[in-house]
Amino acid sequence: MKKLFLLLFMLGAGLTSQAQEDWRVLTTVFDQVYSLATDLGEQTDKVVAAGNVISVITGKGTISVQKKLDTSKPKDLNHYQYLLLTTAGKSILLDKMNAERVIETFQAKLLKLKNSLAENQDADVENILKDLFN
Repeated sequence: MKKLFLLLFMLGAGLTSQAQEDWRVLTTVFDQVYSLATDLGEQTDKVVAAGNVISVITGKGTISVQKKLDTSKPKDLNHYQYLLLTTAGKSILLDKMNAERVIETFQAKLLKLKNSLAENQDADVENILKDLFN
């Protein structure tokens, strides 16, 4: 019985460690998306990154994802909570799976916007050069 308890304890500790590692990866991905949003925020007023919040302004309002330190966990774990926020005042605390989905969706949309801005800039430069040399 003692061996079974020890085995279950070790398995539980391993799962806890794995779960913490999964959340750390999510934090890294969020930080990368935040950096992308910061860069895009310098090019357009449709994206804002400030204070661990990434916001995208759409025709229907603003949708944001926030990363904040989970104060219910020991500080040294650096465990974060993720919230989905809307201009309508909705605030949804996300579980891990939904946090991943939301952050990946933000990343995909921001990358699409980045490509669109680059294409528009290329077209603007081309038009200016045509005007300059014609």
